[in-house]
Amino acid sequence: MHNLDKIRASLSGYTLLITGGGSGIGYSTAKLFAKMGANVAVNYLPEDIESKNRVNELKDKYINIIEVTGDVSQEKIAERVIFETIKKFNSLNSLINNVGVGLVKDPIPFKELDQLNNDFWQKIMSVNVMSAFYCSRIASKELIKNKGSIVNVTSISSNGKRGTSIPYAVSKGALQTLTVSLAKSFSPNVRVNAVSPGFTETTMTNQRSDEHKKRMAKQTLLNRIAKPEEIAETIFFLCVSGSYITGETINVDGGHGFNY
Repeated sequence: MHNLDKIRASLSGYTLLITGGGSGIGYSTAKLFAKMGANVAVNYLPEDIESKNRVNELKDKYINIIEVTGDVSQEKIAERVIFETIKKFNSLNSLINNVGVGLVKDPIPFKELDQLNNDFWQKIMSVNVMSAFYCSRIASKELIKNKGSIVNVTSISSNGKRGTSIPYAVSKGALQTLTVSLAKSFSPNVRVNAVSPGFTETTMTNQRSDEHKKRMAKQTLLNRIAKPEEIAETIFFLCVSGSYITGETINVDGGHGFNY
C-alpha cells in the first residue's frame, strides 16, 4: 500500500457522479476525485445518516461536492439524480455505477436454494444491475457529447465460483455483461469498463467474521485484503486515462485465487 496517495492531477471542470458514494469504495473514489479538484456528485440513500455525515466531511473540505440522494434502482429517481448533477455542474464526464447490496451477513451455501425467495432476487438484481442500466441510459446523451466514460463496480464473485449467494454472484456477472453491451452501444464516444474488486474493507464486508477475513487474505498473493482506496485508484485511471480501454473488466484482487 506504499503507492497510495501518489496520484496527482488537475481536474478543475471535470464532473462525475458516483452512486453508492457515501461509504467504502464509492466514498474513497469521491474523496480521490475531490482532491484533484473535480466536481463530484455523491449519491446515497437519504436515510443513510452515516453516509450523510461522511459526505458532509467532504463538503467541509472541498467546495465542489454535492449530494444527490435517492434509490437509483428506481428509474424516475435515477433520472432525477442524473439531471440534478448536470444542472448543478452543467456537465457530466464520468459515471461510476458503484451502488450494490449483498443483503446477507453470512454466505448462503449454493445448495440451499430454498432461502432464495423472489424478494431477495428482485432487490439484488434491481440495485446491482438495473441501477447501472438506468443511470447509464439516462446519462448517455451528456456522456456522448463529452466523450466521457462509465465505470461499473462488479466483484470477483461475478464468475459464479464464490459469493454471498447465487443472486449476488449472478447480479455481478450480469453487471459485467452489461459493461460489454454498453461499451458496444455507446462506442465510439463513451468508454465503458468495469472494476472487479477482490475482498475489500467496506461496510458490507465488515459484517464478516475475522476468521473469514483472514481466510480471504490468505487466498491472495499479497496476503491481505484490499483497502477501498486501492480500488478507487483503478476507477480513477479508467475514468481520466486509459483512453484506449473499453469493454474490459479490470481485476483488482491482489492475485486472488492463486493461493488456494
